[in-house]
Amino acid sequence: MLKNHHYDIIFVGWGASTCILLIEMAKHSLLNNKKLLIIEPSEKLENDKTFCFWANRKDDIYKNFSTIISKSWTSIQINDNESNPIDPTEYFHVDSIDLYNWTRKIMLKYNIKHSREKVFKIEEKENLNINTLEKKYTSDWIFDSRPPDFNNIPNGDFNISQSFFGLKVELKEKELDQSVYHMMDFRIPQEKSTQFVYILPYTSNSALIELTRFGKKIIDKLEAEKELDIFITKNFGSYKVISSEEGVIPMSSNLPEQSSGKKWVNIGTRAGNVKPSTGYAFKNMYRHAKLICDQGVLKAKKLKPNKRFLFYDQLLLIILTIWPTKGKPIFERLFNVKSSYFILQFLDEKTSLKEELSMFYKLQIGIFIKSIFYWFYWKFKKLLFPILMIAYILLDDSIASNELLNLSSNNLAVLTFGLLIIGIPHGALDHLTEILSKKNTINFKFIFYYLLMMVPILLIWFWVPTLGLVFFLIYSAWHFGQTEINNWKIDSNAIAILWGTVLFSSLFLIHFEEFSKILLIMNIKVPVVNFNYVLVGNLLLIFPFLLAIYYQKIEWLIIVAFFLLSNKESLLLTFGLYFIFQHSRIGWMHLKNKLKHTHLKMFKNALPFNIGAIFLYLIAIYYLNLAPEKSIAYFFVFLSAISFPHVICMHFFYKKNSIK
Repeated sequence: MLKNHHYDIIFVGWGASTCILLIEMAKHSLLNNKKLLIIEPSEKLENDKTFCFWANRKDDIYKNFSTIISKSWTSIQINDNESNPIDPTEYFHVDSIDLYNWTRKIMLKYNIKHSREKVFKIEEKENLNINTLEKKYTSDWIFDSRPPDFNNIPNGDFNISQSFFGLKVELKEKELDQSVYHMMDFRIPQEKSTQFVYILPYTSNSALIELTRFGKKIIDKLEAEKELDIFITKNFGSYKVISSEEGVIPMSSNLPEQSSGKKWVNIGTRAGNVKPSTGYAFKNMYRHAKLICDQGVLKAKKLKPNKRFLFYDQLLLIILTIWPTKGKPIFERLFNVKSSYFILQFLDEKTSLKEELSMFYKLQIGIFIKSIFYWFYWKFKKLLFPILMIAYILLDDSIASNELLNLSSNNLAVLTFGLLIIGIPHGALDHLTEILSKKNTINFKFIFYYLLMMVPILLIWFWVPTLGLVFFLIYSAWHFGQTEINNWKIDSNAIAILWGTVLFSSLFLIHFEEFSKILLIMNIKVPVVNFNYVLVGNLLLIFPFLLAIYYQKIEWLIIVAFFLLSNKESLLLTFGLYFIFQHSRIGWMHLKNKLKHTHLKMFKNALPFNIGAIFLYLIAIYYLNLAPEKSIAYFFVFLSAISFPHVICMHFFYKKNSIK
């Protein structure tokens, strides 16, 4: 059993964010008389990164880090254009080794221990627990700077990377202007992305010359070396390589949600402190450190983004994702229509809306307008189908009836189409969950276990129909609720059960007359009670309404509205619309995003079971020779039978592949 080691504060990771936070904590005497630990595999003995920021020498950030600023520049150059001054600001350079060495002194002063381990699990229970392969730690505070898992960013979101490879070189033929840094030089092939060369002159004959790419595809080292060799030789002549650096910075406004707690604080990239449109983070990490150490008291605070500038960042990311070669003309024009100082102020989020609008007007307005339409879809896509479901009910002119088959031709066509395209297919993908078979294919083993799980459900229905109904309602309510909470990123089994149970109960109570007819067909006796089922069914919707308010889920409010409006519709239409266009669609997308499949590939994978399920049902109806109303009633029996193994598969899929 691993021995437990307790500390007052543990820092997970030793990057720039940890360094900046340690410096700020030391300044506020927050490290005094504390048992402290840094968990980081590296010794941090190399100059592995370059940090830059722009500021006025009167600014707080400059005063705090002036002792380790190794170089500054007073002008910007774009391509081979004339340089432009950026006064009263300057562009400052910090070597990572100087930052590490500063914190190393702090570690010696406050006896901060360093454990060269890798953290694989953090939990918040009675204490904050950290597990490594060798040890188990507990702590009162944790500052977590581990990089987020970018593989969990949903497909379809506008996320790219800033990848770079740079050479520190000594030039042999041409001298550099040491006061000018080349922010963006686009005189290189764009490679279906936005890429440029970034140049920091250290002396008249030495510089960091770096190839930077904004795009999905990460820069290949060999490719970058070749491209830089061509660029340097063409523009500066012969050179000698001193050292190199490389890295990848996420450019995303929608990083996956990271675990945290009351005293478990995410910092750095993990906390979303990288500006999405530029990849700059030093200033934001400093601002966040100041918030955490506010007034000399440790506080678990987050750095809140400015919503207006976040919107601008999102528009640019949309452009760079959909039209990757458009970045070059946008950035070039940006520095032509406004002063370099203004652009830096804009990137620092210090400009006014009036100033910003005057700038946007002079840019390629058409592509920004198109990006706004994409933004609306991206931002509100979760609302699209619930709104369409409501719209369908409002526009439906069918006459309300308690007859089971009271479906207009339009309603029948919509439900049939939905069932064939996504309703049945979403359940025909269970082999991809790898729960019943590890081969991710349809094989005899999977089919055998799947059919075997259906058998007891069918037997219960035919032997004790009431028990079959109760069992079906319980696991269906659980499954529907589990799907919803995973979609809305809520980690609560209780909420899943409550949400599913209330919606199912409300649905069947509001349409109790229809529901009771189905039950009678299946020989389930319905007790005659003087009870207003419809009223109770509607009142039950108060609970999901309150949940929607509490969790601030507009999507849930729309679903509640859909169920309220369903009073005017039949049970079959209401259940069908919700099952197909809400539940099945969400389950389909969860599998698609996790498996990284296209819709076409998903449908092809579902096709064998899709056909098989329809074939089995039609055979059953044919041989049982059921009347139309009985066929509808027994469709619920068939649905419950094929649903049970599906519920089991998806439960373990969600457990194994957390959507949260």
